[in-house]
Amino acid sequence: MKKGRLYDRQEIELIAKSAIGKSLNDILNEELVTIEDKEANKGGFGQLIEKYLFGMDNNSDSEPDFMPAGIELKVTPYKRIKKNELSAKERLVLNIIDYETEYKNEFRSSHFWYKNNKIQLLWYLWEAGKDKKDLKITHEKLLELAKNEDLKQIEEDWNLIIKKIRDGKAHEISEADTMYLGACSKGANALSTRKQPFSDIPAMQRAFCFKNSYMTQLVRKYIGNYSDVEKVLKNTTDSFNEFVNGVITKYKGKTQKELMKEFGIESTAKSINSMLINRMFNVKSELDKTDEFQKANIVPKTIRIEENGRIKECISFPAFEFTDIVEQDWETSDLKEQFETTKYMFFIFKCENGEYVFKDIKIWNMPEMDIQTWVMDMWKKTYNTIKTGNIVRYIKDGKRKTNFVGSSENRVCHVRPHGRDSKDTFKLPVADKLTGATEYTKHCFWINNSYIKEIFNEYL
Repeated sequence: MKKGRLYDRQEIELIAKSAIGKSLNDILNEELVTIEDKEANKGGFGQLIEKYLFGMDNNSDSEPDFMPAGIELKVTPYKRIKKNELSAKERLVLNIIDYETEYKNEFRSSHFWYKNNKIQLLWYLWEAGKDKKDLKITHEKLLELAKNEDLKQIEEDWNLIIKKIRDGKAHEISEADTMYLGACSKGANALSTRKQPFSDIPAMQRAFCFKNSYMTQLVRKYIGNYSDVEKVLKNTTDSFNEFVNGVITKYKGKTQKELMKEFGIESTAKSINSMLINRMFNVKSELDKTDEFQKANIVPKTIRIEENGRIKECISFPAFEFTDIVEQDWETSDLKEQFETTKYMFFIFKCENGEYVFKDIKIWNMPEMDIQTWVMDMWKKTYNTIKTGNIVRYIKDGKRKTNFVGSSENRVCHVRPHGRDSKDTFKLPVADKLTGATEYTKHCFWINNSYIKEIFNEYL
């Protein structure tokens, strides 16, 4: 008879390995579950695995799933994407953050550590259109944080989240604040809030999580091909932030020409600054393809500030499918997740006396308040414009004026075309009322140039 959560470490490992190659239906058949029970059974894939593979009833205990082994069980999906690459399907949600108690301890004595320092992972391959009971478990791994190469950064991430709580800024926490360990929103909507101990402002309910980008790297490391992924942190005990500070100290104040000479670069390409930042970090590949940048979902971007303070660069996102937008809601939208999880590393080159000088690196993510106000407003208006078929407002001299949010209407972001030409289109879910068009020029979301300039006020 199964002991459920009383299994010891060796038994947990044996059962996890025995599930590899099996679907949930296979497991249900082995356990002689009746057809009536199968059809009546509801719950997520992970909950059903807990129940029928390990014999555990669903619970929300503050203890790890297996006691006294001290091991938490997590069943998590991955998927195949372009070029047959592997990617995590979602972040790995851990325990809810109790703002009233979590700050009282240090990292190794925290509830987070108690609950999650040993995690038995079961990966299953998610495939679109397949019934969840036919999805197969393919790999398992016992993740022990004490032996994890990323432990130092995970602890830094935990400390940053806790510092915001101690500073009375739990309401300002964003998943993009940190590198690998995030604090994701956990609730039906923005009204799912909790009290925080050092401020009267309600804070969104959040849970610790390993970010989607971090889980993707684990998938590639333990399941896919990881051998060709270059690392930034080589032969060093520095944390990522310590290493970045070293780069700033070493190269800050040098001109573009001085850096080109130092790195032996002779080029007139527009991408010269991107080439320079790759060399600053001593990587052969592109910086955004390195292990640490991918795990933390950090987007490196060079910014040029002209002598008059003008900034030319804008930030655009990939063109969105009109049909995808109307199938989402704001809380689960791709755009919200992107802003909440993406961190930018800006390399600032400022023109002084006719030469571009490397001034600094600025690590930035969009404040939660801006996401939940300006960005949400723009996304909802975009959703309504597409959903109601009210894209084209009027046509004058052959040019179409749309109802999409323009840069003058929103402090932070706007929508504008992102196709090769007017014939580069996506299908519409609802025909445009004015023109009858069933397809429309590709569009994407943009961060306003004026908003980007606000980020760099200290350098103007």
